Amino acid sequence: MTYRFSTYELGRSLRYYRASGCAHCSLKSQCTRNQANRTITREEEEQLMDEMAARVKAQPQKLRWRKALVEHPFGTLKRWFGYTYFLVKGLEMVRAEWTLMTLAYNLKRVLNIVSLDQLMKALAPS
Repeated sequence: MTYRFSTYELGRSLRYYRASGCAHCSLKSQCTRNQANRTITREEEEQLMDEMAARVKAQPQKLRWRKALVEHPFGTLKRWFGYTYFLVKGLEMVRAEWTLMTLAYNLKRVLNIVSLDQLMKALAPS
């Protein structure tokens, strides 16, 4: 394959390659309708996505754990609290907003596990 050009489409960096041995290939009719050679498009970081897919395929249990453990807080923040996007700009401000969102989530979880009376007794000075 030879590199042809790069472009940025729909928020993705794409690289275009042209295959060179298509003229003599017996599978050309199954591979492409292009009369010349097949054009192959790959995202700039597609090798990383391929590696991730291979790791997930090798250990599907980890994806099930992630769905059960990690995705729940994000869904709760989005659905119950209405946080579908950040309200501020800049990494420092987004980190501060994220900290407040997770604090609210954690307080909600604590109050679901421990009653408010028990929480207040635990926080009361001795």
